Amino acid sequence: MEHKPRPGWHGIPPSRDRFAPPISLPEPTEGVTRTTENAPSIWCDLVYQDGRTQTVKGFAMAWTNSLVLCQWVEYSMAREAWVNANVVSRRKLADPRPHRDG
Repeated sequence: MEHKPRPGWHGIPPSRDRFAPPISLPEPTEGVTRTTENAPSIWCDLVYQDGRTQTVKGFAMAWTNSLVLCQWVEYSMAREAWVNANVVSRRKLADPRPHRDG
């Protein structure tokens, strides 16, 4: 019996209706540095309305002296929130280039 590959999604798709946005601070109007290329990789501790917290890996898309615009992926979609800089730390990415001997 031959099985032909089925087109489309295989498995249960991620549920977007379960997404609850974290608390996001108001977007600053002055002193914002923005980037789209080589955005710094970060760890960000998000806080939600119900009091729970979640650490996500993401990127700093913009920042001021006291705030950071964190972008991460949740439920297959890019999400953003302005957070205090004290809940953000740098994350080191693995070097994508192979070792010269390997």
